[in-house]
Amino acid sequence: MAKEQRQLESELYSCRYLEHSNWVRDSRVSGRFIVVIGFAGNAKFLLNGKSYEVDEHRFIILHPHVQFQIVHMSSDFRACCIGSMIELQSSITYNIPTTFLALVLQHPQWEMDNETALAARAFCTLFDFHCNHVRGVNATNIAASLLSIFIQTFYEKTKHLLPSEEKESVSVITRNLVTRFMNELRQHYKHGHQVSYYAERLFVSPKYLTLVVKRSMGIKPKEIIDRKLAIESMFLLSKSNMSIQEISNELGFPDQSYFGRFFKRLLGLSPLAFRNNPDLSLMSRLKPIGKDHGWDLFSKQTVDKI
Repeated sequence: MAKEQRQLESELYSCRYLEHSNWVRDSRVSGRFIVVIGFAGNAKFLLNGKSYEVDEHRFIILHPHVQFQIVHMSSDFRACCIGSMIELQSSITYNIPTTFLALVLQHPQWEMDNETALAARAFCTLFDFHCNHVRGVNATNIAASLLSIFIQTFYEKTKHLLPSEEKESVSVITRNLVTRFMNELRQHYKHGHQVSYYAERLFVSPKYLTLVVKRSMGIKPKEIIDRKLAIESMFLLSKSNMSIQEISNELGFPDQSYFGRFFKRLLGLSPLAFRNNPDLSLMSRLKPIGKDHGWDLFSKQTVDKI
């Protein structure tokens, strides 16, 4: 199981199945966001000492830094565990109000009706395929898009639980522009390295786009673009057989030398040094999306208070 844990920690996005045959009783701390969706049977989890259950109509969310233990599991239990590194959450939940993220943090167990349960299990099948069987240059993009859709759908079905005045923390116009920018980035990050590229596609000025994104997400769009390129670079260097020159070309850099300077500026080491000793936890060196969008909600100090 230790080997399996190390493998999970080396993945940007992960999908594993949990059942009685691989049940580990030890208490452990999650360093990732993990959604545990029940398929059959039932299991009882302790999260920071509080008891929660997973079955065909209930799922739980394990937040980074939360201590958890599985204290009971039926012999027929089977669940899908969807995970992602904490540094990726800001780019997935960018259009979700911080108040909703706080609600999820305080209430990790959620119930599903029959229709929702069927949809959730279908999503698990699709996500599992892209995490474990698709290894192309667009693998992380697909996984991020799928997980973003899942979280957005979850929000839309449960946002009625929020006080009405807290459902929209920013204006609709601002939220739409930020969403369009993030969608454009996912599609065009390989050749759109500058804010002006996206501003032109969104029919606004670079200055206005920078102002809106910075105000909404606490980070400039250029810094978001660089984060995306750095994360994709790390993935390709650690998971693909492409040469550094090929990766540089794939991600749209003018030449390998420019790519090397970019990578070292953001992560503190050369692409070759990273390839020789890949460590995705170095992603924590990248500038995070600001606290105005919930980045600090899932810090260890915050989780310990729940």
